[in-house]
Amino acid sequence: MSKPYKTRAGLIPMVVAISVGFLFSFAWIGIAIWMMTRRTADVLIWGGLITLSTLVYGTYLMLITGKMLREARYKYSLELTESEAVLSVIDPQNRVRSTRMVLLDDVKYGEYYPYPDTASVILHAPYADLELPLWSFGEQRQDAIDFLEGRGVRIVNVLSDDPISQPE
Repeated sequence: MSKPYKTRAGLIPMVVAISVGFLFSFAWIGIAIWMMTRRTADVLIWGGLITLSTLVYGTYLMLITGKMLREARYKYSLELTESEAVLSVIDPQNRVRSTRMVLLDDVKYGEYYPYPDTASVILHAPYADLELPLWSFGEQRQDAIDFLEGRGVRIVNVLSDDPISQPE
């Protein structure tokens, strides 16, 4: 089972960055309103442009924040057996559970993205690509990589110069 979202490696810097982004958005909206009170044509145009661009930026920040809050409630269950990899994504708030699996014998190769905050392995099989969100498993992510390699799955680290073999 995955660890709580609050243990995610880059959570604190992301929260700080989003908070700073919202603070600057409010400051720019305040500056734009102050500029538009001066009531000259040039200043009204610039104030309107600043307001519009800040609203677009604020909308983008809200989308990022919404995605982060949705991800925070997901729980992941990864089951690796001798023959298959099964990933279940559980959304306790909406009481939804989705499960995907691939047979390890069918996996051509896996792409490993090692960054601690977004670590994942994408297993490529002829019928499906399965992304395993290793970032949610904390220190156990290396155990999953070792198990897959021990089972004969070729894992390619995308940061290295190893060529990624294409599925046939």
